[in-house]
Amino acid sequence: MGFGELRHIDVSYDKKNLILEDLNLDIHEGELLSLLGPSGCGKTTTLRVIAGLIEATGGTFVLDGKEMTHVPVHKRDFGIVFQSYALFPHLTVFDNIAFGLKLRKLSSELIDLQVSKMVDICGITGLEGRFPKQLSGGQRQRVALARALVIEPKLLLLDEPLSNLDAQLRLQMRSSIKRIQQELGITTIFVTHDQEECFSISDRVAIMQKGKIEQCDSPENIYTNPATEMIARFVGFKNLFSLENAKEAVIQIPKEHNDAKLFCIRPEDILMEAPDLPDSLEGTIEVRTYLGKGYQYEVKTSIGMVVVSSSIEPAYTVGTSVSVRFPKGKLVFLKR
Repeated sequence: MGFGELRHIDVSYDKKNLILEDLNLDIHEGELLSLLGPSGCGKTTTLRVIAGLIEATGGTFVLDGKEMTHVPVHKRDFGIVFQSYALFPHLTVFDNIAFGLKLRKLSSELIDLQVSKMVDICGITGLEGRFPKQLSGGQRQRVALARALVIEPKLLLLDEPLSNLDAQLRLQMRSSIKRIQQELGITTIFVTHDQEECFSISDRVAIMQKGKIEQCDSPENIYTNPATEMIARFVGFKNLFSLENAKEAVIQIPKEHNDAKLFCIRPEDILMEAPDLPDSLEGTIEVRTYLGKGYQYEVKTSIGMVVVSSSIEPAYTVGTSVSVRFPKGKLVFLKR
């Protein structure tokens, strides 16, 4: 058994429509595991089941050898940071962070020591006497993180903690979260809908769809080897074609992929050159979009529209005849 396990978890609010269905997930000690997926996929519900805020209608949750399925939220001893931060407006930064320690009736000396440590780790030194309304969004987020960590929880749960920050602060804070998580070695579950944010800080990512986990793996493996069509589209494979088109696209199907249904490739991995080249697919550029570092082209071919990204200058113009080639090592084959 691993550090944590969710087994056959079901959640239903009306006993008919399942929000989570037969969900299984392993949690590794010391990792940052992200739950990623589109709105309504069940990622926040999964986090709330782990936190004890929602009781599963079926299945079990075990953490560090202890059955947690029916343990109430206040006895789970987990640190939780919500999207809204949920700071107490009438308490100072110090008292917000110290709140959980005071409930545990620790001595004032130990509370001072623990709060001081978290203030330093979370980069909010000098703000201890301020109230939440006197803080910026990024500062409030750091206070919420310090409050969750100061109780030394077995598990840190982060529910879209960066969604209320502007783009620059999000970059800073996701770096801070990863640094703090690694420094403390705390097992962390992070919920987000932002793929770039998720892939940049996670050790593993569980991609969810319709209450189930489609794939759980390292960001690198998910990015290069998506398990399903849904994941392929989600991580940027804009070109997905039926295997029946492989011959026309001048693609040889490896023996180990004879049972595949689709092949796909990223726009940036397709080679686009002058027309009438051997071992290539002929097409005509119908749309050109400027991307800053290059262009994205939509090329009409006999197998459908092929999306190509290229930084070659001068740029191709709409109406130009071109050849597109799919490098063998860049192709991904999917069974479903």
